[in-house]
Amino acid sequence: MAADSDPESEVFEITDFTTASEWERFVSRVEEVLNEWKLIGLSAGSVDPEKGEYTSGTWGEKCLDINFADFKFYITHYFLKQECEKDNGKDKLEEDSFPLAMQDLLCMNNDFPPRAHCLVRWYGIREFVVITPGTNCEAIISESKCNLLHSSVSIALANSGCQVPMFVQIQQKWRRVYAGECQGPGVRTDFEMVHLRKVPSQYNHLSGLLDVFKAKIGCNLSPLPPINIAIRFTYILQDWQQHAWPQQPPDFDTLLGGEVGGVEFGKLPFGACEEPIRELHLATTWPHLAEGIVVDNDVYSDLDPLQAPHWSVRVRTADNPQCLLGDFLTEFFKLCGRKESTEEVLGRGMPEEEGKENSDISSALSKLTEPPQPSPSPNCPSPT
Repeated sequence: MAADSDPESEVFEITDFTTASEWERFVSRVEEVLNEWKLIGLSAGSVDPEKGEYTSGTWGEKCLDINFADFKFYITHYFLKQECEKDNGKDKLEEDSFPLAMQDLLCMNNDFPPRAHCLVRWYGIREFVVITPGTNCEAIISESKCNLLHSSVSIALANSGCQVPMFVQIQQKWRRVYAGECQGPGVRTDFEMVHLRKVPSQYNHLSGLLDVFKAKIGCNLSPLPPINIAIRFTYILQDWQQHAWPQQPPDFDTLLGGEVGGVEFGKLPFGACEEPIRELHLATTWPHLAEGIVVDNDVYSDLDPLQAPHWSVRVRTADNPQCLLGDFLTEFFKLCGRKESTEEVLGRGMPEEEGKENSDISSALSKLTEPPQPSPSPNCPSPT
């Protein structure tokens, strides 16, 4: 009885609630990366980018690995490199100003950039952070995992005060579906995407798209202010089999002449052995329109591509097409950079040395085949 009443013999189970979970470690790591990249606080700069700067400018990129338990992610910072702006007292940042990304959403100077990250083309932002699954990791498909990642991003942005938009890539990678968020003082923007197998009929014209846009912004003003629109129609040509080549492919029989080594060494080869162009894109663009200027619905449209004020053509080439002149010059530059001598590159001696070597071999063989000549004995008297 004494042993049972001894307080030292009692065992207390202590639960340590201060131990961080894997999710808390992941959020903390994201905050550390944002702090390391100096993305904490107000967005830098407030000047709208110049027209075409997204295409002509230089984009920077930083990437680090982060882990959620044993699942690997890449966190990448994309940004447009711009010259440091001089503080002239006019463009000072204010605590209650909108984040730079939200200002970029309203800017129409760089709509439809031909070469840019897909998020730049869709939203027009000049700086953003993306979290993507690792190379050999499975895609984030389940709704619970997608919501967990989205919540992690929201908490990391709120704790760090970062105003740069952050996205997480969900679903299969080839679908390029992202969910993101941008936070500012008293304001927040959610970036959502829907990937449909087939576009609904009501979204095939401008009127239906405007209805979706107005419903999403939920503006309570009446009447609604006019909406600015930029429109582009893109036509893609992919089938080239029905069109003749402007230049015939090279004829190897004529080029080689039926002989080993070729017969025309004074001429450079030219021509593609396969179709080097994969796609031809023709874009017709209306860069800046007001909502009430044009009509485009399911029964009538003012948008005639032939009357578009701006046309542009883009060519997408095949991956590593076999082109004779390009292959020839590539091998030529490789030879120019080699340190070996001509004899070592060709694998044999010069013609003069080769001829001398052949003559030496012939003389040696002739000596072996000649009959032996009798030599005079030292004891025999020499003839007088």
